[in-house]
Amino acid sequence: MSRQRSARPLPPGVERRRRLRQERRRDRLIQLWRLLLFSGSAMALAWLLLSMGWTLRSPEQLRVNGSERISSEAVTQAAGLRFPLPLLSLDPRALERTLLRELPVQSAAVHRRLLPPALDVDLEDRRPMAAASRVSPGGMERGMVDRNGQWMPQTVASRGDQPETSILVTGWTARQRPMIARLLERRDALGSPLQRISIAPDGAISIQTAALGRVDLGADPNLLDQQVVSMAELSRSLPSHLRQKAGTSIDLSDPAKPELQLRAGKTPASES
Repeated sequence: MSRQRSARPLPPGVERRRRLRQERRRDRLIQLWRLLLFSGSAMALAWLLLSMGWTLRSPEQLRVNGSERISSEAVTQAAGLRFPLPLLSLDPRALERTLLRELPVQSAAVHRRLLPPALDVDLEDRRPMAAASRVSPGGMERGMVDRNGQWMPQTVASRGDQPETSILVTGWTARQRPMIARLLERRDALGSPLQRISIAPDGAISIQTAALGRVDLGADPNLLDQQVVSMAELSRSLPSHLRQKAGTSIDLSDPAKPELQLRAGKTPASES
């Protein structure tokens, strides 16, 4: 029977490397457990905050700033919000676009507030510039327009807002909104007070000023700057007896050749 050989000790260098490998494995296991514990805790906390903390439960958590007439309830209705609502599920940019479309405001900024959970809504009210009317499926509709030519419903007037000017816009259409806005912007350059802006069914625009009466501009927005210059000049040079004559109007559809329209026909305004 052969004698069993006694185990010889490992060389010092080999034993040290073996212990280092064991320590590294143990450290990796500890780090893995720590990572799993941290991830699980973070997920649990996130779920708790989403379900319990970062949730809008009523319109009172909407903080509306900058507007004198729009309440948190109005924002809730315009945006179609339903409570309870997870705060992180809201898209601020999409909500801003909705508020600009549905409310009489000219700017909107939305920010989520996490602590305490709230939604900050900064609004800038649209100010009515002129009274207006338009043809709608239900008939003639009265309202107002702001300085950008945007339509504002008559319900705004019930809040006490009145137009900044006495100008009247009739036949408002979205297609001619830019032209309306430019006329409102340039009203002080016409040579006399602007009284009315009228849009015909075909899109042609005419205005009425205190000095010139009715002026037909046509529908070409590229001519407006030249037309404004011509109106200012005519306000200074056209004889008052022609301006005040009943049934007269001025055709500025071609601003290079303004024509005074009388009951009997047309006369070049520069020759009158």
